[in-house]
Order: sequence, then structure tokens, then C-alpha cells
Amino acid sequence: MATAPSTDESFRTLFDAHHRELHAYCLRRLPIDDANDAAAEVFLVAWRRPEKVPAGEEARLWLYGVARNVVRNWQRSDRRHLRLVAKAGSMAPMVEEGPETLVVRNEEHHEVHEAIARLRETDQEIVRMKVWEGLSNDDVGTILGISGRAVEGRYGRAIKKLSKQLKGGPPAAPPSSPFSSERGEAAL
Repeated sequence: MATAPSTDESFRTLFDAHHRELHAYCLRRLPIDDANDAAAEVFLVAWRRPEKVPAGEEARLWLYGVARNVVRNWQRSDRRHLRLVAKAGSMAPMVEEGPETLVVRNEEHHEVHEAIARLRETDQEIVRMKVWEGLSNDDVGTILGISGRAVEGRYGRAIKKLSKQLKGGPPAAPPSSPFSSERGEAAL
């Protein structure tokens, strides 16, 4: 695995090339304040460990893998915090999302988000990476540590489950985002 040069200029190039799409990745999974911090944390990892950052297109996939881990850590931390607050206050935890998050997630796609949330965690991530991030089967497989064929099979089964849950056939793709790429598939 070739490594990228560890200069300020190479980091700036990496940041400029990938910050927007990785920030969008975090926004689709976390409230806006947390997403901003999570995206910054992804690039902090790259800054602190330049020897780990692969060169070329592999850097993008490596950053997605880091982002996935960072988001999962934020989500675990939020769940622990909510349980602690609930335990301390003897009340059920409530999660209120800010208006920014609601705008980003677009209310008309609420049913689709609910259906995706009922899939297994890895299948949710496969659907999100393929649809929202526009990644190919092989790219998703690289990030998740499985083969592209496994991604293809799991994606197909997830789409069938979503179609049944939504009762009207396959859901329409979310409206194109200024953060979406033109790589990979664009529709569920």
C-alpha cells in the first residue's frame, strides 16, 4: 500500500477533494452539530496518521471507512448519554433533532428512512453507501471488508425487503444532493 506524502499541501489536497462528500455522509447519519464535528474528526485522523492514508482513489475509500467508524462511535456515545440521562432522570430518553437535520433528511422521504432503519445495520449501510454516496459494489465492499459480490447480493435482498415494506414497489431515489457524486448507482 503506497502512502500519500505527509505534507501540508498533500493534506490540503486530500481535504479539498473529499471533505464535501464525507461531510454529507456524516450529515445523513447524525444531527448537524455532531456531523460537523464527526467530519472534522475524520480529517483529524488523516492529519495525525498520514502514513495510513493510501494514495489515489484508495484514499477516498479509506476516508469513508474512517467516517463509518467515527459515525458509529458518535451514535454509540449518544445512546450511552441518553441512557444515562434517562436513568438519572427516571424518564424515557427523547431524541430531538434540530431543524437543520429535518431539512437535510427531507420529510417526504420519512417512510423510506423508516423502512431502511428496519434493515440489518450492515444492510442499511450498504443501501446508504450505494444510493446516497453513489459508491460501487466493489467500493462498498472495500469499506465494509466484504466482497463486491456479497455487497451486490445483500443490496438486492435489501431492496426486495424495502419494496415489500413500502408496499408500492421500489422507492424513488432521494432528490439529488449537491453532495452526491456521479459514481455508482443513483436509485434504490
